[in-house]
Amino acid sequence: MKKTFALVLLMVALPAFAHPGHDSNPLQDGLLHPLTGLDHLLMLLGTGVLAALTGRSLTLPLATLAAMFGGAVCGHLFGDVVGMEQMILGSLLVAAAAMLVPSRQLLLSLIMPVFALFHGWAHGVEATPSAFWQFSAGFVTVSGLLLAAGFGVGCLLRRHAALQKAFGGGLLAGAALVLAG
Repeated sequence: MKKTFALVLLMVALPAFAHPGHDSNPLQDGLLHPLTGLDHLLMLLGTGVLAALTGRSLTLPLATLAAMFGGAVCGHLFGDVVGMEQMILGSLLVAAAAMLVPSRQLLLSLIMPVFALFHGWAHGVEATPSAFWQFSAGFVTVSGLLLAAGFGVGCLLRRHAALQKAFGGGLLAGAALVLAG
């Protein structure tokens, strides 16, 4: 039943996660974008937390950042892709599930760079073509900082299973807000 409900949520997600119109000050817009898009903010913090809880290294955040940038380049070059919004919402559900089911954290955390590819793809689609590189420099910088912040939070959560579950519940609530938006 839970899997069916999650699948239904993914299929009805509205294609409104992107924030187009980044051409007045592309670097500033790129710097602010991960902070103003709840979906991106939660995915980045959640991935950082998972990295701290599972591998205690920065490999996962770096892979996520690389996948996000690679996705941005693909979005810039190839445009929109079917299912992008559903994959973005899926990233929040998977990150939440990893927090709520600790026995699956490692497996689920390994999927996060795949989802990050689609987050980046959305960035590449929404960036003004002539301002892509400046916008990308901004969003990659802040995305890296958010992944590092999430890693720091995850280090604090290592000894607190109840807080890990609360964080996972927050990710689920955030996914619901994104879906409702």
